[in-house]
Amino acid sequence: MPIRRDGFAMSWLSWLMPGRGNAAQKPGAATPIATSARIEPVDEKPLEDAQRSDTRQVLPWLLGCEALTDTPMTPIERSALDAIAKTLAKPELTDNLLPRAAALIPQLIALVRQTELPTAAIAERIGKDAVLAAEVMRLASSSHYRAQGSVANLEQAIERIGLQGLQTVIARVVLKPIFQAVPGPLSARAGKRIGDYSEALARHTAILSGRAGQAVFDAYLAGLMHGTGWTIAFSIIDRAGLHIAVPPSQAFGAALAEEAQRLFGQAAQRWDITAGFTALALDARRNGLAAALHPLAHLLRQAQQPCLEELALG
Repeated sequence: MPIRRDGFAMSWLSWLMPGRGNAAQKPGAATPIATSARIEPVDEKPLEDAQRSDTRQVLPWLLGCEALTDTPMTPIERSALDAIAKTLAKPELTDNLLPRAAALIPQLIALVRQTELPTAAIAERIGKDAVLAAEVMRLASSSHYRAQGSVANLEQAIERIGLQGLQTVIARVVLKPIFQAVPGPLSARAGKRIGDYSEALARHTAILSGRAGQAVFDAYLAGLMHGTGWTIAFSIIDRAGLHIAVPPSQAFGAALAEEAQRLFGQAAQRWDITAGFTALALDARRNGLAAALHPLAHLLRQAQQPCLEELALG
């Protein structure tokens, strides 16, 4: 039997936001799963002040420091941006700036493509990864699915959560190690927080995409992988031997947020996971976050505020 292509939208959202699901929503309300087809850019207004402010708030949260200072950019901060600009001027990113990606991205692509197989074949492949199998069973056995009875095996669990649930579980489990800190003061300070930020951003971007009728898995993947730009940025600064004062200046924070988006695009342009994700990566490298035209970039901007609010409450 092939895996079910329709899914229970609220079930999936409840899993993305544990304990925050809407109890009034009935679990049987099925909705079609959006495909991962390329999404054409849409016209949108320039980045609003509130959203621009949200992007500046990301850096102090990642560094666990006070608000950015209202002071001129320091020479060291300028040197840090220069080092990042040199990396962005290269055709491709060197693997040592995000070392785990070389092994994890092909694994993700292989697993996502296998979700097109019959359910029994998917269950056999998922069953070889104990952590991934446990996460699939956990989702299928969660409180939102209890009305449908207990889950006896992995194949039944996969059928219950559907394609959308399975793909997001795969992405979250497989890509989690990509955010493990690399050597260096900034990287070590922000490593775990980048992972937390990425998972929260993925949840909120996916929720917004469902409401907008866009490809939910593309949106979840975009939010999850967006944090790699910050990982790469901190790695570049650490490798250059630059010691940024904490908290840094507002001007530096705003510029670094844009450069982190471009670094994400530079890395992700090689990750041919879905057509929509690849299109976002190309737009991100070319335009940064503020001027990006792709609908997924628009969702990422919108997701910043609820993401930061969730993290502040955590």
